[in-house]
Amino acid sequence: MISWQSDHRQWLYGLVGPVILLAVVLAIYFPALSGGIHPVDDVGIVDFYARAPALSQILLPSSSYYYRPLIELSFYLDNLFWGMEPSMLHLENILLHASNCLLVYVLATRLIDSDQHTSGPWLALLPTLWFALHPVHVEAVAWIAGRTDLLLAFLLLSASCCWLRWLEAPTWQRLATTMLFLTASLLTKETAFVFALVMALLAVAWPGSATTRQRFGALVVMAVPPLMLLLVVILFKQGASGFSRLLVASDLSTLRIAWELLGAVGFYLKKLIVPVPLNFAIVQLHPAYGLSGLLALLLLGWLWFGQRRTAALFGAALLLLLPPLLLVIKPIAWTPVAERYLYLPSAFVALGGLLFCRATAVRTYRTAMASLLLLVLASHALLAHQRTVLWGDKPAFFEDAIRKSPEFGSLYNTQGGILLRQHRYDEALAAFLQADRLNRRESMRLLIKANIMLTKLSQEDYAGARQLFSQQFVRKQDASADFLELLYKTDSKRMGSLTDPQRQNVALDLLETLDLLHQKRPDPFWRYRSGQVALAIGDRCRAVEFFQSAYAAAAADAHYKGAAKIYLEKLGQVP
Repeated sequence: MISWQSDHRQWLYGLVGPVILLAVVLAIYFPALSGGIHPVDDVGIVDFYARAPALSQILLPSSSYYYRPLIELSFYLDNLFWGMEPSMLHLENILLHASNCLLVYVLATRLIDSDQHTSGPWLALLPTLWFALHPVHVEAVAWIAGRTDLLLAFLLLSASCCWLRWLEAPTWQRLATTMLFLTASLLTKETAFVFALVMALLAVAWPGSATTRQRFGALVVMAVPPLMLLLVVILFKQGASGFSRLLVASDLSTLRIAWELLGAVGFYLKKLIVPVPLNFAIVQLHPAYGLSGLLALLLLGWLWFGQRRTAALFGAALLLLLPPLLLVIKPIAWTPVAERYLYLPSAFVALGGLLFCRATAVRTYRTAMASLLLLVLASHALLAHQRTVLWGDKPAFFEDAIRKSPEFGSLYNTQGGILLRQHRYDEALAAFLQADRLNRRESMRLLIKANIMLTKLSQEDYAGARQLFSQQFVRKQDASADFLELLYKTDSKRMGSLTDPQRQNVALDLLETLDLLHQKRPDPFWRYRSGQVALAIGDRCRAVEFFQSAYAAAAADAHYKGAAKIYLEKLGQVP
């Protein structure tokens, strides 16, 4: 009976840490449930999966920028189960973060030696709370698109648990489970490819009963999944565009590249220690960060000779930053550096910090250090909660980002879209014009111009909208379908205020626009609109042709099919 009571109390005592972690994560990130859809990336994700794409389109390599079938499958299931409901998408992110915190807690408890058992869960809880509450993680948790980093962390932290257990006591079950998690992570995000280096580093530094031969053999086995995935992508000859831009030779010198990489390391180190200012659009790093990056590498080398396990965990964090560091040289993402890239590396920093503090802290100062950490945790909790609330207020969020990165043109473009949806046309136009002035990305140029044209159309400045179109395209045929649709809407609105001779000319121009639009974006609806335009200028013969074409090609449930039939009947034709 006494033994049962003792075991029962021990079991309850072991639940204290996980319960605290779950409660803290839910309390901090609860506002994200009402955060809605963020205009950057989230809109595209929700719209794409709401159309229920074919499963083969998700699971097989294609011409898409990345090959991430597992994360895409998760969004596919979201649409299947709850129709891309934003609150559910945010809840999944929060629960993934809570799960990752529990995994860090499990790893932390394994790092504590047997003589520290009297500390119970508290010693492992402190670094885990640092990971759970760190403000730089808000970007990954409160952003629907941030699920990629959350899911990757879940899989690689799980793989780390299994790998360390295998190093300590090798069994084929633990090795197989490690490979399973590694393979899944490779199908989630490209960062997983460098985890093979992390495993090698841990195999060198970690104690355990696994022999050197066993460790080498296991690493060879673990190299199979990434090599096979690379082979699959190469065979399909698609889905690797994200890598191709990184492989293009840079025009920077080797010394310049090295200093920029050190600067990024220093910047990320600073973000872990002093996270403010929090910013979604970080586009420039001060060159002085290179000094702190160099110092960090020197300290890591020194630590290797004194505290090898600690250095291995810090080194793992650095290795997991390698893919984001490459973006500093060849940007292919929203910004060259980002707070969300620290999500997974910070877990290993938390674990390394636990070992470092236990090994170096004098016992008499441990209370003071714990008090300082609690103060840091309280400030992090406040910052993370405030930042989560800000993510839900889209206008305030982009005002904050613009204030911190006023030279980043893409921010103004997104802000203009928010203002446009709120019918604040003058402010939206000012934002789009500022985006156009600051834009340095050719891929954004026409998108910004289209937004300016749309805003002028919303302001009923039809002459200005048409003038913008003419400035961009010498020939109408060179315009994209989006621009042609804007031109069609502009000229349609203009017709109401024109005299009969002018209406005739505009109508003929409209028919040409609609014909080009149908060629570039085939849809019977454009034939239906052409019939209306032809009828407006009295060309009954062409109107009949257009209405017949639209009626024959339209889907049975198309909203204009019945209208086309009525037009044909009035024109004396039987559909």
